[in-house]
Amino acid sequence: MTITGTTSTPQHPATSSGRRWPIWLFRLTITTAAVLAFDQAVFAGQFLSGSYGALHLHRDTATATVAAIAASIVTAILWRRAGAGPLWPLPAAIALFVLTALQTWLGYQLILAAHIPLGVTIIVLLIALTAAAWRKTR
Repeated sequence: MTITGTTSTPQHPATSSGRRWPIWLFRLTITTAAVLAFDQAVFAGQFLSGSYGALHLHRDTATATVAAIAASIVTAILWRRAGAGPLWPLPAAIALFVLTALQTWLGYQLILAAHIPLGVTIIVLLIALTAAAWRKTR
């Protein structure tokens, strides 16, 4: 039995509006991580300028940054699985998580000779990853 007057056009999963939500979640989490990492540099500068309360903000924001990067790992997996996204965000987010966890440990150990350059490196990598995530996708 055929029903006339109805047409069905299949949509490609990657372009379907229902499949675009994972990329937006990844963009949100990685952008949040980049902003938090940038704030880390601001709070460190304030601390070095004599605002000692900024050290607590620096410490608390470190925890939030690690959490945002952990969330970006989850959203990278969702983007890959649910939205047929690329593979590159997952290893990039995992590498950033490892670097940020190391960065946090170095900070608590007061190993500033490694903590400061690694912090700059993390910010640069987060900016690059954020820019890549916001590029137009196919």
